[in-house]
Amino acid sequence: MKSEKKIVLVILAVILVFSILLTLSGCSCGPSFPYQGSFSGNWNGQLTVLTRNIPVGGTISLKVDSKGAGSGTVATSGGTVAPATMNAQVDSNGNLTGTVNFTINGTSFLSKWTGKINASGKSLTLQGNWTSDHGSGSFSGTGSK
Repeated sequence: MKSEKKIVLVILAVILVFSILLTLSGCSCGPSFPYQGSFSGNWNGQLTVLTRNIPVGGTISLKVDSKGAGSGTVATSGGTVAPATMNAQVDSNGNLTGTVNFTINGTSFLSKWTGKINASGKSLTLQGNWTSDHGSGSFSGTGSK
């Protein structure tokens, strides 16, 4: 009688292990959001402050999470603009919309950033434009999942 119980328990354990393995094999272990990843790139443009044109440009760094929320930093190579934070959202088609609040000589300038992320395998590319009441420009970058 005891050996029959052991056999039944072993069979149940094997069935349980196989059911867990089958469940896990259907799981894709990659990111669930196709545009999730880390990006780095460059941006440039021009701001007009009191009729004075100020060329701006530098680097961007952005991370997009599994829900499409993006956050990162925008910095200038010449130090014209204080490093700023980018807050963004990416939709299911890879369209990015976000804002960056630049500070120049103590004055803040809100800018809107719109772009497109393309995914190919584990590689990501980002390209778009930014605009504000005081200027505009473009940005691009590459990333990986």
